[in-house]
Amino acid sequence: MARPGRSAANVFTSREVAIAADLTVRNFALLADQNLAPGPSNDGLGKAGHRTYDSAGLAHAALIGALHLAGFELLVSARLAAAFANDYGASHGRLPSNLNAFVRGEMNPHKGLPWGEMPKDLTVDFEQDYWLHHLLRNRSEVYKRGIAIRGDCIIEIADHAFVLTTTLGLEKIKIFSPVSREGLPANPDYRIVGRGASAQIVPIHQEVDSLDFQINPKSAEKMRHLEQEYISGRTDAVTLVRVNLSLAIRNAFDRVQDDRESKAAA
Repeated sequence: MARPGRSAANVFTSREVAIAADLTVRNFALLADQNLAPGPSNDGLGKAGHRTYDSAGLAHAALIGALHLAGFELLVSARLAAAFANDYGASHGRLPSNLNAFVRGEMNPHKGLPWGEMPKDLTVDFEQDYWLHHLLRNRSEVYKRGIAIRGDCIIEIADHAFVLTTTLGLEKIKIFSPVSREGLPANPDYRIVGRGASAQIVPIHQEVDSLDFQINPKSAEKMRHLEQEYISGRTDAVTLVRVNLSLAIRNAFDRVQDDRESKAAA
């Protein structure tokens, strides 16, 4: 199969993003009207149905859909997904699909690239998740759809209040804490305050006065208290919702490709 063009690799319609996220087109339009949908890749001035999105926006929408599937209200799902998308975008460039595990990880039994030699006119852009997914799905035998794999990013939400993250398969490895000598079993990220349209997503770092813990012992002590509150909230939770973010993104890419293949065959 030839390399997908720009329309396949980088640009998705609102309808395709809704399909990818397993949301109704109406619900996605509602999010766009409320400024809670992923940012469009075009100027964003047109109506929701005429906006286009890149693969980062599709991944963002996939998280909204996964959280909504887990039982969270649509607007809460959108606000929490936006917090993750913004923070991961700033630190890593995009939300983690973990597709590289099929290339460089234990999922790839080959010494080199799983799809063999590429034609000279093609290059691999490992920063473009949909293009990488397209290669893995159509040019290799290593890609397995719909399964969780080591290295996936797991979001845990305790009692609709504490939001933490872990990495699948690496649960025994403690997570670094800037204020505690011992590592943490999960990374505290956000607190959900309120329900429905009035719900707010509060990052843990916004609950302290300063992040310079060496010169501000009060902030360091407050952060230690917050970390223990999150970990205790997770341990003693009545309900603990688990969302595989990376798998949600890969499933979203599969839904888009299924839809495009179905339309091409019609």
